[in-house]
This record gives sequence, structure tokens and C-alpha cells, in this order.
Amino acid sequence: MSADVPVGRIAARMVLRVVEFCRKRGHDVEALARRAGVSPLSLTLPDARIDYAVAARVGEHALAITDDANFGLHLASDVGDAQHYDAGLLALMASPTLRAAFERMVSIQRFWGDGDRMMILPGSSGAILRYQLPGARGEYARHADECALAEVVLGVRALTGQPLCARAVWFRHADPSFLDEHRELFRCPISFKATHTEIEFDDAVLDTAMPHANAAFYAIFAQQVERTLARLPAQSASESVRGVVRAALGTDGCTLAGTAHALGLSERTLQRRLHQESTSFAELVDVLRHEMALAYLAQGASIVETAFLLGYADSTAFHHAFSRWTGTSPARHIAASSLAR
Repeated sequence: MSADVPVGRIAARMVLRVVEFCRKRGHDVEALARRAGVSPLSLTLPDARIDYAVAARVGEHALAITDDANFGLHLASDVGDAQHYDAGLLALMASPTLRAAFERMVSIQRFWGDGDRMMILPGSSGAILRYQLPGARGEYARHADECALAEVVLGVRALTGQPLCARAVWFRHADPSFLDEHRELFRCPISFKATHTEIEFDDAVLDTAMPHANAAFYAIFAQQVERTLARLPAQSASESVRGVVRAALGTDGCTLAGTAHALGLSERTLQRRLHQESTSFAELVDVLRHEMALAYLAQGASIVETAFLLGYADSTAFHHAFSRWTGTSPARHIAASSLAR
């Protein structure tokens, strides 16, 4: 599958926020929707979901018409607005601690969109949330990343009622020209050109008690989430593996054992399910590496950097794999792509 065609769908209400953001700033959202190939009315339907590719087009057109240098940060600013609360967010609010809320957020993330956009990794004395939106490229990826981590920080403060801060934030993209708003919002060290987009919280922050913790309310909201998830088409084992691997490539967690653990399965069960779909863990990793190699190189990453991001021991191994995938070398591919532009 092409790297430009992401697998899965996202809740339409998530895209509606982008449309409404533009509407409030006086832009013609009907024209925006037409260019993106979606009806604004369709985004308001209960439980509606749209392809990630369509969501990407909406985001890209929104960036173009708003010409907002900090679109992602500004879009995240309404995360504490009660009109955007859904059963999933209310379930997080009813959690006993912030750590429990994060764990629940990751476990039910398909409620908001297919695939594993967010995953939790152990930190030195806390935990790291890693984020990547399927189908996001270039400036759209930058603003999607910044919006996601800003929503986490602003959500933490809104849900706990405390001015809590992360230990550190990392972004995959290069640092923007002006960082005043980033520093004011995150209030912690911010790094750019990182391997992954991540945010780290200390144990003390993660163990913060939630003021709206309520086991009975959580059960009610969790049941609503489960009913919504039950109405969605079953996600294949291959799609689930792709989501985990996409986030874990280049780390020690990109293994059959690590992926099975992330999905709550035994290695044998995961292997059996993949076999039933006529594929294997190794084949899926290879296909995803091919897709992401093309995407990284298109974004301007060097050959050495791309090899590292994909988890290859050295650039020679990456060269061999790239030649097998495409019939040419990475350098020749870059040269040909430059001429085509």
C-alpha cells in the first residue's frame, strides 16, 4: 500500500473541530469541505467516521486558508470546552488518577480513530506518551503533532484543575521560527528534530488524583464507549499490528513479543491471527518500512537518518532493503524525485 494512503478512519467529530475552527475565524468552510471532498453536514452525524486521507485533505486546506503559523496550538485551545466532551473524555475524567486516565485513553483510542496513534512507554521516573497521526505529512504532520501534545497538556490542566506540566516535550519536525507560544503553553524543555513526537510526565504528576473520580460514572461512560466500538467494523490483526509497529519502529519494542504485549495477546495467538490473514509479523514490518522509507525521504530526511528511524543496524542494510523494494538505490530515488518536482 502507498505511504500516501493511510489505513483506517477517524471520528468525524474530530475533523468537525477543524472545520468549526475555520468557521469561527470567518473562512468559507463550505468551499473548504468541497475542496477536501467531504460534506460539512456529514461530519455532524452521530458516530460518523471518515478516511484518514480525507481528514488529511481537510487539515491541509485549513492550513492554507488560515495561514496560521501556530494552527495546531490554537486548535488545541478548545480542548477544555465542555461542548466537545464525549463519552470517552468523560470516562477519562472519572478516572482515579491521571495515570489511569492516560492508560484508559490509550486502551479506548479507537473510539476517536482507528490505529494506535498514541502509545505509552516507560520513562526514567514516569511515563512517555508517543504520538503519530496516520496520513500526516509535511506541515500537516507538524500541526497534528503540536495539536495532539498541546491537547494532552491542556487536558491535564483542565481535568485536574491544577497547573501541571510535563517533564519534557519532543517533536519530529524542525523548530518553528517563533517559539513564544510553545514555551508559554508547555512550560517545560522542548526539543525538535527528534526521532518521535513524545511527551514525558513524572510519576508525581501521573499520580495526581482526579477531582471528578467516580467509579459509577466511569462504568456508565465506559459502557457508552464500548457500545460505539461494538458498532465499528472489526479491526483486522494486520491493521492492529501496523498501528503498533508504526509507533515502535526504531525502538526495542518493535518485536513480535513487544507488539503482542501491546495488543494484549500472546505471541502464539498473534502469529495465528496473522497467518489466518495470509501474512506474518516480519512481512508487515517489511511493508511498513517500505512505506515509511518513502515518506521519510520525501520529507527530506537523509539516508542515514531514515535507516536509523526504520530500525536498521546500519545504512548498508537499509540500502539492500530499499533496492529490493524499489529496484533502485535510495540516492537514485531521491535524485529522480527531485527531477520530477
